[in-house]
Amino acid sequence: MEEFKYLIPEESIDAIISNVSRLREIENDLRNIFSKNNYKEVLMPSFEYVDLYKQLDSGFEQEKMFQYINHEGKNVAMRCDFTIPLARFYSTNSYENEEARYCYFGKVYRKEMMHKGRSSEFFQGGVELINKPGIAGDKECLNMIQESLPHLGLSNILIELGSAAFFNRLCTLVGNNADELKEILKYRDISKMKEFVAKNNFDSKLNSLLLTLPTAFGSLESLESIIANIDDEILQEAMQHLKELYNSLDNQQSIIFDLGMVPTMKYYTGLMIKGYSDKCAQPIISGGRYDDLLPRFNKNVGAIGFCYHMNHILKALDKEGDNHD
Repeated sequence: MEEFKYLIPEESIDAIISNVSRLREIENDLRNIFSKNNYKEVLMPSFEYVDLYKQLDSGFEQEKMFQYINHEGKNVAMRCDFTIPLARFYSTNSYENEEARYCYFGKVYRKEMMHKGRSSEFFQGGVELINKPGIAGDKECLNMIQESLPHLGLSNILIELGSAAFFNRLCTLVGNNADELKEILKYRDISKMKEFVAKNNFDSKLNSLLLTLPTAFGSLESLESIIANIDDEILQEAMQHLKELYNSLDNQQSIIFDLGMVPTMKYYTGLMIKGYSDKCAQPIISGGRYDDLLPRFNKNVGAIGFCYHMNHILKALDKEGDNHD
């Protein structure tokens, strides 16, 4: 037992003074941006009932939650995201479905596979914009992301835009093969997509679209030919929304599109956002629109949110050799 006295569990992150200083600088810069845009900071509890995530079919696997049974005999988990608790918070603290802007900083906890170099605690900072629907809400969030990028201290950041509405419609069109399609797109597997199309009797236009999806990312101009050949009305609407949103932005720099983006959260319904640095394989920013979540809390409003993955940002900064002076 003595040899473990100075060790920490494999799931944990140890504090490094230079990293803590850098983390606080970035947090302060983000906090100033959030405040300037009228986002109110909230401090959420570290524990939530497991049933909160289960009953909403949130997509969080129960076995990946750190949980225990409390004195009442109920299953309690350490917080594994901020969006769902904030949806609950809004449902009990707002009046007449008002527009609300929240921001937060803190940790989330999710069990990860050991020996993969991954911890199970993650620093996040982010925002949730509630009851500002459509392009107006999406634009507000993207403009704020663009405003924040210089404060992260990283060069070569790309913001990828996708559509959960587009993905969900594809899943409907392929019917019982939706799970297989999801796996293929998740890993960008071109050969498996060819096999998938060959063994199913989809119509020719859908086949053509599916075959392009593993590599369908880039500038809006580079994807125009793919978009022009889409004849499904719902798919067209999803793409039209992305085009209108892009054209409305104050700053279009660093933005590309990913038509094959797979939702990381089951509650996403529209715009999806991922931000990448060329110094880190994992996203440093992620988020999306979730218009069907608040109605589960008896609030008939939509919402959009995004977060900064601070662990990944710090990792990218270390690789970039930037001291963030």
